[in-house]
Amino acid sequence: MPHRPRPVIALLAALAAAACKPAPADLGMSDSAYVQVMAELRVVADQPNVDKGLRAQRRAAVFRKHGVDAARLERIAAELEREPQRAADLWRRIDDKAATLRPGAGS
Repeated sequence: MPHRPRPVIALLAALAAAACKPAPADLGMSDSAYVQVMAELRVVADQPNVDKGLRAQRRAAVFRKHGVDAARLERIAAELEREPQRAADLWRRIDDKAATLRPGAGS
């Protein structure tokens, strides 16, 4: 059996492991679009002194603006349950984006 340098074997093992890794789930929208929608919805949900009716109108406006509905976002959330690391990263990005969208942010 020919002698192969260990770095080559390690590289081959790493490439084989990467090839076996499943592709990320297709959410039907880009991660950045998902982050934007969810951050806008978070801002709507967190607005103080807004009655239920106005909050529902603002939420519906976010859905229309992005061409999504609650059911689609729920399906995406279900898909993300299979990818906990990706989901955690998206939630961190949603928190960060929502902070920049809140009234008075950046002033």
